[in-house]
Formats: sequence, C-alpha cells, structure tokens
Amino acid sequence: MPLFGKKKKDGKPQRVQAAVSQNETSYFGKNLKIKGRISGNGNVIILGGLDGEFDLRGRVKIAQPAKIKGKVKADIISVNGNVHGKLAAQQRLHLDQTARIEGQICTPKLSITEGATFNGEITMSGDVTKASKPATA
Repeated sequence: MPLFGKKKKDGKPQRVQAAVSQNETSYFGKNLKIKGRISGNGNVIILGGLDGEFDLRGRVKIAQPAKIKGKVKADIISVNGNVHGKLAAQQRLHLDQTARIEGQICTPKLSITEGATFNGEITMSGDVTKASKPATA
C-alpha cells in the first residue's frame, strides 16, 4: 500500500484510507517535538513534546519526560509528565505522582496520586464539551 495518495488518470490525487482500531496504540518518542493540531481515533503514549492541540477518541498517556503546552482532549487521560494548558477528559483523568500541571482540568472523574502538583482550575461535569467553552457574561 502506498504511503501517499496515487494520482488517477484524470490527475486528481486519490486518498488512501487507513483503518484505526480503538485498541491500536501510537507512541510519540521522547526526542519528538510536535507543533500543531493532532486528531484521530486510538490510544497514544506521549514521551516527547507537544505545542498545540490534541483531540483524540481514545486514551492518552502523557509519560514522565513529556512536556505539553496547549490543549489535550481525549476519552481517558493519564498524566505523569508536565502540562501547561488545558486537559479535557470525557470519561476520567488521572494525575500520577510525577505529574506537574498548570492550567485547567475538565473531567467528570478525577484521581490524584500523592506527589502530583496542580495549579489551576478544575471543572467536574458530565459534559466536557460544554465545560470547555468560555463562560459568557
């Protein structure tokens, strides 16, 4: 299967579709620095850096060496690394003892292990999409 789209005879590129299961896990290595917006389905373990927005249907694990600046939205989020920004978990969010968070947390279920640090604002509601929008006066 080609990595990039093939061109049809009419000159228009043909998109290659890839199936991703909910059980598939992708790794972003500790030497990888990502800037921009990432979205998709599946599970991700982040060891490197992210500067931007992450929107995932699945689980996100932010491992200890990871440094995140921006917004992370997923079904389930587990943090061992550093986050400066917003975490929005549809189902639950866990901060392990090495987690260092500065910003906002929005989740219906939250667990924090002794040793984790958090400075910011927490919204505990069942609808993360409503809570993640700014309040209007």
